[in-house]
Amino acid sequence: MSEDVGTFLLPTTVTGSFSFNHIRPIITDYSYVNSVHVVQFLDNEEDVYYSVTGTNNIHVSIRNDTYGIIDIHSIWLNCNCSSRWGLYPYKVNVSYTAGLPTGTASGPKFLLALTTFADMVLNQIEGYGNEADGLVGVDQFKNQDYSEVRHQLRETAFGSSARANFVSRLLAPYRKHRFVRL
Repeated sequence: MSEDVGTFLLPTTVTGSFSFNHIRPIITDYSYVNSVHVVQFLDNEEDVYYSVTGTNNIHVSIRNDTYGIIDIHSIWLNCNCSSRWGLYPYKVNVSYTAGLPTGTASGPKFLLALTTFADMVLNQIEGYGNEADGLVGVDQFKNQDYSEVRHQLRETAFGSSARANFVSRLLAPYRKHRFVRL
């Protein structure tokens, strides 16, 4: 579920290292960023020159919490993080909290999606194979008394069956498309 939505189901503290570029913001690994705890500015020898705690201060702010974009600004010669090797930090360590707001994952749509997906997985473990109820996208199946041909369904993170598409549609309002950086 977390992989499909792009974040954790509950707020979780995450630590990551990012290359610093004063033109582009930091795009975190997870969406729905709630807060930034600590930002450490490092040089190319991994020495911490400066640390900033909290969000919305002179150096760190959250540009877009839903997509997980953090701005680091006013850095040039203002944070004591420049060294003889350059005017900007080489790398930035960021500790932040990401995840869906508390209570969202226990809402009716999320619980329905979780139970439907759990039922799909249990049916696969029991070994029903292609005869599972709406699970596997069967193109054609023939038996002496039974025949089945299904429409081509959309491939989702949960599979290509009707139930997998149902789970994907339930989670669609929470899924955020991430930016691609080259």
